[in-house]
Amino acid sequence: MKSPFLKQVKKIKYQDILPIWETKLWPDRVSKIEEMSCMTYQRDYDIQIFDLYKPTFWGIYHENELVAVNSGHRTSETDYRSRGLWVDISYRRQGLTKLLFNALSEQAKKEKVSLVWSCPRKAALAAYEASSFQKTSDWFDEGMEFGPNCYVEKIL
Repeated sequence: MKSPFLKQVKKIKYQDILPIWETKLWPDRVSKIEEMSCMTYQRDYDIQIFDLYKPTFWGIYHENELVAVNSGHRTSETDYRSRGLWVDISYRRQGLTKLLFNALSEQAKKEKVSLVWSCPRKAALAAYEASSFQKTSDWFDEGMEFGPNCYVEKIL
């Protein structure tokens, strides 16, 4: 008998989220999956991100199994990135993405940033838009292993 699904977001560790990213979100990825990305909003890169900021990881468990994950980290003094969102197909359309984005937004506010951004794939755009993110770019493939992607933002 399955236990009740409490839909509770918990902070997790990189070691917890990495297997999901490796097998579910970015299978067969060529580049190494790092804790964070040095990508900044609107396609620039800043290697100092790794020295200046720390990531936060979130997960939602059901019966000791991760069924939804996301992470976030600052990319500048004013910007915070949502990265690595994944929800198990059996648990989609149950509000888990919204719960993960709420946790991310709370962390971003604690870190005193005013904008949250991400780079979703086409299949994920509707989930971002349902959580008040706005699409701010055309679709692009260049430099993205799992594109096409676009930019989205949410003002806090």
